[in-house]
Amino acid sequence: MGDLSVHEAIFTTRSMRHLKPDPVAREDLEYIIEAATMAPSAGNTQMWAYVVVTDPEQIAKIGAAYRDVGERYIRDGVLADPDITADRQRVYSKAMHNVEHLDESPAIIVPCLHGRAPDNSDISSGFFSSTYPAVQNILLAARSRGLGTVLLTLATDYTPVRPEATAEVRDVLGLPEDVTITALIPVGYPKGPWGRPWRKPWQDCTHWDRWGG
Repeated sequence: MGDLSVHEAIFTTRSMRHLKPDPVAREDLEYIIEAATMAPSAGNTQMWAYVVVTDPEQIAKIGAAYRDVGERYIRDGVLADPDITADRQRVYSKAMHNVEHLDESPAIIVPCLHGRAPDNSDISSGFFSSTYPAVQNILLAARSRGLGTVLLTLATDYTPVRPEATAEVRDVLGLPEDVTITALIPVGYPKGPWGRPWRKPWQDCTHWDRWGG
């Protein structure tokens, strides 16, 4: 990861939603994808595939589909709930930035999997889990090159809350029927500073030897 230690990369990689319009070098994008392919996968099947989008017209079309689902699901749904908690309000208000500005991203990486998720929800979860070690590698590799990212799942096959939007993204990318979109990851130079993400204390979720220990 260049001059960045593994520790620093892990502890300073947070969601960078505000990105500069500066183009991302192809060399950096290639490095990020190579890092993704170093991840483990179930049975070492390596069923992943990646669409790297840098064409502004393509990005604009993806952004339009994402805005459609985001406005309906987040703005008119989650944020309109009168009983929404303060934490949920904070998180989803930030998420609206990507709804409104994804089309301004200099690059978007679209992780995919060969095959379609089974209808059985338990098996489906296992299917999608094969992509997320690679996704984490993408986020860390981008951080090592000074590039910000954020993991998005609306308008994908993973979160098909508005199938029409997912279908639009699939059409824009020209995906075969037997390929599944697992995430959308905008990539660019961040406008804000790096920093440790807010997380609950690790002690609150850790048990030694047995639950409650």
